[in-house]
Amino acid sequence: MSLAINKEQLAALAMKEAMAWLDQRGVYYQHFPPDQIKIGPINFWPRTGTITVDGEGRRRAEKGLVGLETIIAAATPYQHRAPSHSIRGPCL
Repeated sequence: MSLAINKEQLAALAMKEAMAWLDQRGVYYQHFPPDQIKIGPINFWPRTGTITVDGEGRRRAEKGLVGLETIIAAATPYQHRAPSHSIRGPCL
């Protein structure tokens, strides 16, 4: 048995961690398989920690869940509560 984890497994673990983190905080989000989470205009790629905001045209300097928390806190109107991450539809 190998202890090595491949990139796909790392990406899946990062996605699960990010979704659990958002669920714990009651943040509404959409999961766009395989790699993207969208919270209103905020786009997050858990595997790389990359964050962009629609209309800005470039990546944010903030990275990872810590950076995402900072951006979400600054964009309070974009936090929504929802019972499940599987909800599909417009994200305001």
